[in-house]
Formats: sequence, C-alpha cells, structure tokens
Amino acid sequence: MKNIKIVLVFVFAFVAVFISIYNYLYLREIELRLLSVETSLDVNVPDTVPTDVATEETPVALETFTGTLKKEQIPAELDLGDYWYWLYFDEPYTLEETAAGFPMDIDKIQVNPPSRETEGMDVFDGKHVEIQGNITWGYAESSVIQAEEIVIK
Repeated sequence: MKNIKIVLVFVFAFVAVFISIYNYLYLREIELRLLSVETSLDVNVPDTVPTDVATEETPVALETFTGTLKKEQIPAELDLGDYWYWLYFDEPYTLEETAAGFPMDIDKIQVNPPSRETEGMDVFDGKHVEIQGNITWGYAESSVIQAEEIVIK
C-alpha cells in the first residue's frame, strides 16, 4: 500500500512538471507569433518622432447661444456649492456630443462663468442674453457652456 502511494506521488509530480513545461513552451510560441505580427505592423512607422516639428493649437471657434439666463439652487445632495446658472434657449438646441452617444435636442444647459467676469453672474440673472463660448464637459458627463463673453440682449 505504501508503494502505491509513492508511485502516485511520483506520477502526479511528473504530470505537473510536464504540464508546466508544455504551458511554458506553448506561451513562448504565442509570444513569438505576436512579436512577429507586431514587427510586421511597425514596418512603416518611423522609430522616432521628429522633435523640431512644433505642434500648433488651432483656435476653437466660439459659438453664440441666446436665451434667458437663470440662477438656480444646486440640490444639496450634489454637494457642489450653492448656485449654478442655466441658459434656457429661445428654441431647442441640438447638442451633437452627449454622454448618451447620440445628438439630442435640449431646451436648457448649464453655463460656467467667463474667467474675466468682474461683475459676477448675478447681473445677468433673469435677463435675455447672448453668450459666446464653447460647449465642454461638466459634472457627471454633463455638457456645459464655458462662456467667454455674456451680453444682455
């Protein structure tokens, strides 16, 4: 009985070593195949990126939005501050890039104040305004207008 146990231990050890060596060789073969595919794909790609080429940022064209700007209280559970500002469009606006992944017609959008605004946004509260700015991403993948200039219309 003791001899059978010893034989079984040797058989299991041999099988484990065999499986380990087989897996190592198989994985090595897959790695070599992937390297050959990778090198064949990289044939047309230059090894280095030229450092003398300057990257120029193209200025983003500002869009114009018109509607009524309203100051509203932020829900307390969001813990984002006291107030935010919403632009209620005169007519529905088609927002091309949304978190949903497809264009949507919206009738209001949040507005971030211009960086150089000295009087504050309260001056425009409840007024019909024209906003120059860009649509960007806001809290929780929402879209907001980053205003550059706000004018009472």
